[in-house]
Amino acid sequence: MNINRKSVMRKVLAVSLAAAMLVGTGFTAVGSYIGTSGISVSAVTYDTYGDFEYQVRDDNTVVIAGYTGNGGNVTIPSKIDGKSVTYIGRNVFSGCKSLTSVTIPSSVTTIGVDAFSGCTGLTSITIPNSVTSIGYGAFSSCTGLTSVTIPNSVTSIGGYAFSGCTGLTSITIPNGVTLIDYHAFSGCTGLTSVTIPASVTSIDYGVFSDCTNLTSINVSKNNSAYSSQDGVLFNKDKTSLISYPGGKKGSYIIPDGVTSISGAFEHCVGLTSITIPNSVTEISFCEFEYCTGLTSVTIPDSVTEIGERAFSDCCSLENVNIPNSVTCIGKAAFRDCTSLTDITIPDSVTRIELYAFLGCTGLKKITIPNSVTEIEAMIFCGCSSLESVTIPGTVSGIYSCTFEGCSSLKSIVIGDGVKELTGNPFPGCTSLTSIVIPESVTEITYDNVFEDSNVTIYGKKGSYAEKYANQYHIPFVSGYSNISYLSEDEIVLGDTVTVNAESYGGNGDCTYAVLYKKKSDTKWTVKQNYSTNKTIAVKPAKATDYDICVKVKDSAGNIVKKFFDVKVNAKLANTSTISATTIKKGDTVTLKGSATGGLGSYTYAVLYKKKSETKWTVRQGYKANDEILVRPYTNTDYDICIKVQDEQGTIAKKFFSVKVQ
Repeated sequence: MNINRKSVMRKVLAVSLAAAMLVGTGFTAVGSYIGTSGISVSAVTYDTYGDFEYQVRDDNTVVIAGYTGNGGNVTIPSKIDGKSVTYIGRNVFSGCKSLTSVTIPSSVTTIGVDAFSGCTGLTSITIPNSVTSIGYGAFSSCTGLTSVTIPNSVTSIGGYAFSGCTGLTSITIPNGVTLIDYHAFSGCTGLTSVTIPASVTSIDYGVFSDCTNLTSINVSKNNSAYSSQDGVLFNKDKTSLISYPGGKKGSYIIPDGVTSISGAFEHCVGLTSITIPNSVTEISFCEFEYCTGLTSVTIPDSVTEIGERAFSDCCSLENVNIPNSVTCIGKAAFRDCTSLTDITIPDSVTRIELYAFLGCTGLKKITIPNSVTEIEAMIFCGCSSLESVTIPGTVSGIYSCTFEGCSSLKSIVIGDGVKELTGNPFPGCTSLTSIVIPESVTEITYDNVFEDSNVTIYGKKGSYAEKYANQYHIPFVSGYSNISYLSEDEIVLGDTVTVNAESYGGNGDCTYAVLYKKKSDTKWTVKQNYSTNKTIAVKPAKATDYDICVKVKDSAGNIVKKFFDVKVNAKLANTSTISATTIKKGDTVTLKGSATGGLGSYTYAVLYKKKSETKWTVRQGYKANDEILVRPYTNTDYDICIKVQDEQGTIAKKFFSVKVQ
């Protein structure tokens, strides 16, 4: 007999979980059966009362275990068969979108896990004075809920209890609550202010995370555990910053003396810059995740670890200074920081974990110091602007998908000491032209890791790198070589082209010189004489074709040269025309889009308005179509604007006046 083992395991797990839930609420499981796996398991049975399923607990009270009705206005019974209903169980009304109101009897003491979660039609609820505990996720994602009355009898508000209740604009936490568990009010985007009463002695992680309109968290002056300053929640002695309001805008300086900021700033979308004092030693898990307005961070040299997802999805973050005290950059620490263009990793860092810079699409340059001993997989995955990288020899290996999708990556230098390339570290590296593979690399586990690129391998004659290159018909160069490259080979007048000087082999340290000239000239201009500086910006003065020469000299005086062609285009100019400037009502006027200069192909947009108005009407959004008809509908004077956009995103406008008779 064939047995679906996954199906059996799901059944066993479901029954086991149900039995565990019953044990946790004082239930006794009733009956048993033999499953298809031959395992004897206890079955859970329920009695019914109207639209409710229930069971009697060991203490002879009733728990509501299910609801089968059609929603609307629902009243939960206070007694069933003479026994008091004290518990609203797990998931009883979960996902019941048709539920609009519910009356909870004064016999109930506990509202269980996810009891009303996802009841989006529920607009208000009154919790009776008998209730002492609101369970995990009890009212989570009740997006229509605009008001909740919590009685003084409640002593604990469970994790995620009101998470995602976006319609809540205010909530009163009664003086009786001692515990507010993790993420209890996270995602309550309508909340603007909250007051913590004197009774609260424990506030867990992320209680007000993603409350994007919350501007102030206040604390009763009689509270013995917590305090507030400028609307920010601290513990009593202000050594721990508990929660920063997500809607508070602008910059913030964390007060001196604060040692812990665990989970305080997650989803603070209004925060633009942050200064962290020397008293803080760790930036912990998700600390600034989704702080989408954050542009700069000052990290003190007391910090030793940047934790997992610490700055993940900070899409406006442009500048981060990592101090020499940091030894570990955690998993996904800077994931999807799309505005980050340059970052320096200090030589104190020994470990860079999974996904650390994944999706940092603006990152062009990164230097990995010799202190780093481990670079985990996918750390630069999706860094589509990254142009070059040097892997120090202190790293033992480079792993699968480390540089996946790095479509601008042109040059990689692998330091002597790296032993293996595991999997395919380079899928989608379509611009890769040079890679230095040292003699220490003795294993590449993937068939042709360079199949997506036109790369040349640089290495020592007779090395494993040469054998690998020959096996897959990849060009191989040994000996002293110039492997410099340019940031781009076509620019617009006024822009700069960056020379990234690099070499392989030679004797000792190298120096670099850069010269340039117009193609029509014979005389070269020296931009940089021999220097250890490896990044040189050249700004051509004319819109024409240029030659650039990079010379590399080793300590023995040996020089190798490399030449590049650069095309410099004129600035984008809009040369569009219009068929007529005076027409009759009902006739059309034709715009013919054209342009010169800029980069790549053009797209065209057309807008028009009456001269007496200020609001423009869009006739065509940006499209390749360069011939657009406009038919004005009133006898008056019109303004027409045609906009040209090049592939770089530069826009040039041209305006016309048309008289309609």
